[in-house]
Amino acid sequence: MRTLILGFLPFFAVPLIAAGLGRWTAGQPPKAEGLSLVRGPDADYRIVRAGQESVAAIVPVRDYYRRAGFLVRVEKSVSGPVWLLVDYLDRGYNLVQVSAPVRESWGIARLNTGRFRTAWFALEKAPAEIRIHGVEQIRSLALSDAEPPRTPIPNVQPALKLKRPMDLVMTAGADARTPDGLPQSLAAMRQMIPELKALGFNGVESYVKWNFVERSPGVYDWSFYDAIVDELEKHGMKWFPLLIVGSAYALPEWFYKSGELDGYVCLEHGIEIEIPTIFNDKQVKYVRRFLSEFGRHYGKRKALLGVRLGPTANYGEAQYPATGAWGYRWGSLHTHLGYWAGDPDATLVFRNWVRLRYKTLEALNEAWFTRYGSFDEVKTFLPDVAQSPRMRVDFCTWYMDAMSEWCEKWAVWAREAMPHTPIYQSSGGWGAVPIGTDYSAQARSMTKVKGGIRLTNENDNYLNNFAATRMAASAARHYGIRLGFEPAGFASARGVMGRLFNSFVNGADHLFYYDGNFFTNDQATRLWLRHAPLLDRRERLTPEIAVFYPDTANKLSDEVLRHRLASAFFERVHAFRRVTDYDYAGEQTILDGALEHYKVLVFLWGRVAEKAVIERIDRWVQAGGTVLYPERQQQREGILGTVEGDMSIAQAWQQGRTGKGKVIFFQGYAEPPGYYIQWLRDTLPALPQLSPPLRRALRIQRGPEVFFSLASGGAVALLNYDDRPATVRFPEGKTVVVGPYHIAVE
Repeated sequence: MRTLILGFLPFFAVPLIAAGLGRWTAGQPPKAEGLSLVRGPDADYRIVRAGQESVAAIVPVRDYYRRAGFLVRVEKSVSGPVWLLVDYLDRGYNLVQVSAPVRESWGIARLNTGRFRTAWFALEKAPAEIRIHGVEQIRSLALSDAEPPRTPIPNVQPALKLKRPMDLVMTAGADARTPDGLPQSLAAMRQMIPELKALGFNGVESYVKWNFVERSPGVYDWSFYDAIVDELEKHGMKWFPLLIVGSAYALPEWFYKSGELDGYVCLEHGIEIEIPTIFNDKQVKYVRRFLSEFGRHYGKRKALLGVRLGPTANYGEAQYPATGAWGYRWGSLHTHLGYWAGDPDATLVFRNWVRLRYKTLEALNEAWFTRYGSFDEVKTFLPDVAQSPRMRVDFCTWYMDAMSEWCEKWAVWAREAMPHTPIYQSSGGWGAVPIGTDYSAQARSMTKVKGGIRLTNENDNYLNNFAATRMAASAARHYGIRLGFEPAGFASARGVMGRLFNSFVNGADHLFYYDGNFFTNDQATRLWLRHAPLLDRRERLTPEIAVFYPDTANKLSDEVLRHRLASAFFERVHAFRRVTDYDYAGEQTILDGALEHYKVLVFLWGRVAEKAVIERIDRWVQAGGTVLYPERQQQREGILGTVEGDMSIAQAWQQGRTGKGKVIFFQGYAEPPGYYIQWLRDTLPALPQLSPPLRRALRIQRGPEVFFSLASGGAVALLNYDDRPATVRFPEGKTVVVGPYHIAVE
């Protein structure tokens, strides 16, 4: 057998000695035999000294969406399986990765030991070129047709230890598409968990899928997840599973073929899909049994950090199907942003809801502008064909409430199964009615089980994150439940920092990242370790300003939120976030007393609300609250009113009938929104009802990509979400420079 390695030395010893299939060694000049380290785009390096050794040091790439990597050229064709060995200086934190398909790897976790270590990769074949990422200094490279030894992985102390612990959770390769993928999952975990621990993470998330454990009716096999939990416990890590019963890819074959699967049917096309509908009870007994069995098996396991519920939808979120999904056995699935109430059971449920609401046909027909001769004629419909504003609002309210009620049932069943385990609902989307996620309702319902809500909708754009998560965060503060955050998928170092800031200023209890958020870029780990200690200072501080969240307007018009990138509301939310930090006040939280937390309520979009909500706002104003509102002169539709057109309260405000409070109208046109936002920027610092620290912060001079929030004691937390350093000038003359994607607390 051909061999490369003449002497394989411990990871702390001298350079790897290699011969055979190919090797490259740093030096002046480097020595190349069958392998070459070449320069190319994003692949430049310099030969430097590291103590007594020569190493190739990568030239960094200053781009958050590109990576610097070593480019290795294999000079001759090598057939059959081979092992690539990378002898590197272990400084800093990341995972060593290669561009070629890998069967197995070892020693890939960079743990900042300061020593030379060897990572190896088992390849099916040696491609002509291989890129190596995640490592900055390489001493030598080699190819072998013999499997190298598995040197011990260093046991290092975490570089981050919070004094105020929270759930810091990441993926670590624990998931598989089928149960026979367990060996690969365990191998990945052994390589990745040391890196997670070094970065201060205490939990690993994995998906617990129904079809992995109940492979025949009533017979449960937990062996896959037992092995996962056993491995976590060996490393002193906790487990945070997502329990998935309601998504297509988690369905057992016996259930899929049982005849009990009634899927959602979209109203747009009449197509049934493989995700079970929530509008009948056929899946209830299976959901409750699954949750009960899980609780019986794992509820008292010390490794269980908490659980996240996966009640339905594409991947387990608390919402209706939306764009993109995995079907049964990972097949394709008809999904889109639309309305999933086309099945007969949905019509029956809706009809009963309407009957309970209106009691008589006369009342229904008057409200909806319809001519029904019987309640039996009522069917589900697309909102665009509603014959009156009330008809549309009613359908959308029912549609969203149905999802909230289903998710609440899941939470109650989970609490019955796990009396003492932290439970989080999985709330995704961005508030569009077709998605069905009512953040206020889902947060409110979790108070019944003393649980929490985890947002699954963050990305690389801080303004998008703020806009999509702040309603749930505001509701979590108001109702006093746990709060967690999750990215929707890929994120670079920008996303890591934006999400860290979001968790810090919202006082999060739980923060989750995918491993790719950290280990598919070159900057995230450094930024994380520098700024994550701020999480010790996180607090549930409520901003003094709230923005009215247009629940009813959202139900009346797709313009408000359905089209995320062209959302009329989010456009204004983004612009106003550049002025100040603020909460959302939704219609349900207003009814539940949320306005008592705030001094100023700002209307950005939405001139309509339910009567009880407007009355509650008026009582708050009469007691001393302040409203800022874009009047839009000569346009009566710009005055706040009910669905039926009652504007009497706003008209009274125009006449000065505001009691101890104040309603300040913007007298110009609010289009384009920049005029109104500038007016808000000018008006807020002069309001005496705002605290001195906030009025001071509002006068800070900063660039458009620098965002502030107030921390405890009047301190100002700053996020520079720009590629360039930002100079921040405080009113008293103090100047602070905040680095790119850095956080500063002044």
